[in-house]
Amino acid sequence: MQLITNLQSSFDSTLTDSNFQNLGIDLAEIGIDSILNQGLLKEIPIVSTIANLSKVGANIHDRLFLKKVLSFLNQMKSVSVDKRKEMIDKIDSSSKYRIKVGEKLLYIIDSCEDYEISELVSIVFKSYIQEKISYDDFLKVSTILSKINKSDFDWFVAERKNHSFDLDDVGDLISSGLFELHYEKVSVSVEDESDYDLLQEGKKYNTDVDGGDISVSLSGAGKVILEIFCTSYQKSK
Repeated sequence: MQLITNLQSSFDSTLTDSNFQNLGIDLAEIGIDSILNQGLLKEIPIVSTIANLSKVGANIHDRLFLKKVLSFLNQMKSVSVDKRKEMIDKIDSSSKYRIKVGEKLLYIIDSCEDYEISELVSIVFKSYIQEKISYDDFLKVSTILSKINKSDFDWFVAERKNHSFDLDDVGDLISSGLFELHYEKVSVSVEDESDYDLLQEGKKYNTDVDGGDISVSLSGAGKVILEIFCTSYQKSK
């Protein structure tokens, strides 16, 4: 429990107090061991906390988690500390949300498949900080992003005509939260239903069945993702 408390406290401090201007690192090139063992970025509270954990035997999960955290923080550089603090305090002081922003972000970051997804989550969180979307929208979108991989995301935000999707194309993503299913009502009409001679002769009525098709449309969260990441969708609004 103390470990979780320390992580949350250091991450809260990082989000609301730290200057990220020196966080311009290429996560694809720099090794996590360099950060943990050489004291790089030790001025950032959450990095210092995780680095201290490594001294008592950080496992692979801790190292990958640090990489996801750094990727998340890297996107926050362009937002002022004052603005970050203002929007985070707004949620933390609200009776609507039981979980503080810092703790919630740690859960979300940990659930991301890799640091590329945590970077996407950070971009969405930045949209909340900049008051482009609501905090509820951020929570819905981040839940979706934690369920999909980068290739699925790239396919979803790709430029396409009218930004429409076919059920056959959506595939496994139908349960991701990006889409809503629509079922067309089935209607059945019967020909010659007043002709009782047909029944007496052992014949069947002719029937005509319409409807029953299934289609998909963008969910509310899916629209938010396109508004943030897809230029042509933004222009069509």
